[in-house]
Amino acid sequence: MGAQPRVTVYWYSQTGQLMESISAVTDPLEKAGWDIRKVEIRPWETFPFPWPVRRFFGVFPASVDPEAMPAFTAVPPVTEDDDADLVVFAFPVWYLAPALPMRALVGREPQAFDGRAVIGLVACRNMWYSAALEVRQLLQAAGGRYLGTIAAVDTASAGVTFVTTLRWLLAGKREASWGFPRAGVGTDELDRLALLGERIAELAPAQTEPAPAQPESASGAVSEEALADRVREILAAHDAAPVFAPLAAADLLAGKVFRIWGRVIRAGGRRGDVQRTALTGAFVLWLTGAVFVGLPTVVVARVLFKAGFDAAVARRLAPVVARLAEVHR
Repeated sequence: MGAQPRVTVYWYSQTGQLMESISAVTDPLEKAGWDIRKVEIRPWETFPFPWPVRRFFGVFPASVDPEAMPAFTAVPPVTEDDDADLVVFAFPVWYLAPALPMRALVGREPQAFDGRAVIGLVACRNMWYSAALEVRQLLQAAGGRYLGTIAAVDTASAGVTFVTTLRWLLAGKREASWGFPRAGVGTDELDRLALLGERIAELAPAQTEPAPAQPESASGAVSEEALADRVREILAAHDAAPVFAPLAAADLLAGKVFRIWGRVIRAGGRRGDVQRTALTGAFVLWLTGAVFVGLPTVVVARVLFKAGFDAAVARRLAPVVARLAEVHR
């Protein structure tokens, strides 16, 4: 590792929200002199924004298909000799899974993560848990070391965000209206991420000191390992990915059901086929019912079985959260 740490950020953002979160974390690093390289992932087939309704639901089967990896261009290109000390994998969430272009990046360019310490950075409505678990699995298969997740979410209630997020995605209207707040990650969350970035930036001076009694090549390796460990400590100490137990449980359960629905719909033929269209319609009806019935059911289950409920959520999320001091209400 050189005088200042080097960080490569891989990102794809359809709405622009994710870039706000990336900047909140990396601006303090750049101010402290860290070398930040940002690589945008651009799919060959553009995903529209705002989404036409049929296209929005039509992308569901591919979103939950682990084999779906659309072609893309990386700007600047992914390099074979990237010497980053830390990688940030910044991803939106589509149907409780990492957005298709970011899944494709890991599948098609695994060398970008092989042997690297990686932080997941997600900006979404409020259900990022299944997507983070899939991201960790993908990165681990590519040879990466997943340090933990930074999650920026819309902090309004689940019922409110269901309305405001759909309004934003389908109509392109993000600002507050008709009594509903502005959609997406708010300034409170961006401030939290900026503070996290400031704490990480403070690690740099300590990393410039060579490890004692080590050859030059070994000292570099030790320094990179130490940086990764200390970044993980920062993520843990500052609750980088707050976990809300009922939402997490609903997300983890729905993520499994989504994959089943995805297989059923894909078995119905190609996009536009009558059977596939009918199955997609059935999924939308099921999803609507699940939104209004599923989460309240999970909340009741937590009230009845709180200790075991929270412990189960914590065990499942331990691989993607730097530290679970408590599972929030």
